[in-house]
Amino acid sequence: MKMFKSNIKPQYFAIPFVLMAMALPVFSAKADQVLTYNDPNTLVCNVLARVGLGCGSTSTTTNYVGSTQTATTTVVTNSNTSNNSSLVATIFTSGQKQAGGDSVNLVRVKNQIQIYEIVGGKKHLLPTMDIFYDYGFKLEWVQDITQNQLNKYPRIMLMQTTGDKTKTYYFTEGGMIRLIPDKNVSSSYGDRDEDVTIISKKEFSFYPRNQFVFLENPLNRDVFQLVQGNTKRYVTPQAVKRMKIDLEQIAPINQTELDTYKTGSPIIL
Repeated sequence: MKMFKSNIKPQYFAIPFVLMAMALPVFSAKADQVLTYNDPNTLVCNVLARVGLGCGSTSTTTNYVGSTQTATTTVVTNSNTSNNSSLVATIFTSGQKQAGGDSVNLVRVKNQIQIYEIVGGKKHLLPTMDIFYDYGFKLEWVQDITQNQLNKYPRIMLMQTTGDKTKTYYFTEGGMIRLIPDKNVSSSYGDRDEDVTIISKKEFSFYPRNQFVFLENPLNRDVFQLVQGNTKRYVTPQAVKRMKIDLEQIAPINQTELDTYKTGSPIIL
């Protein structure tokens, strides 16, 4: 007996299953997160991709919201004459971190342990994993980048703590914080409100205070200790040695800021 040969391509038998799948929500890898598609064509294309079928070149972006963060998933379907494949690229955007309203990305240089958040076009090293988790971040949200890519971002220099916009602090190269006395001083450095990064009180408590300063321009190596937020005390070279003050503890300031502080009695020892 001659067997009947169908001209219907095998992949079309999957269409009924595709239609059934359209009635179901599409779940992400995490059980507590559900992806929904408002565009029916997008849904069909994604379901076809899941069963190994292509539907031409298309691109869509869908969002899901976790407990504290937002991730953006871009699905790109690419067709060619020999094979249809679905390429899924996920860019994790931490949305709004718990400390404030800044939109951040989490990155690290491959094979290095330091994790940075890129916020407002600047890089901010998260000093400890305890602080990392305190923001609600997760390791799976961290993306690997190259050192050259990281170097393109300047470091953050201005900080405010959660819930207190009345005080702005300068973040030194040595990882210390110093209260900026007033708007006049801030303006003398060319500071802008948009350059301020909001950090948590937990992170703020981690950093040591910048007590010792010197005049950067014109350069003067005389060391001053800042006390009570409004007074400077000259520290003699002998006192610097006896107090075992390291160079990393002494930060540069400009003339405007130095003149802002009242002059107290020198530290001679």
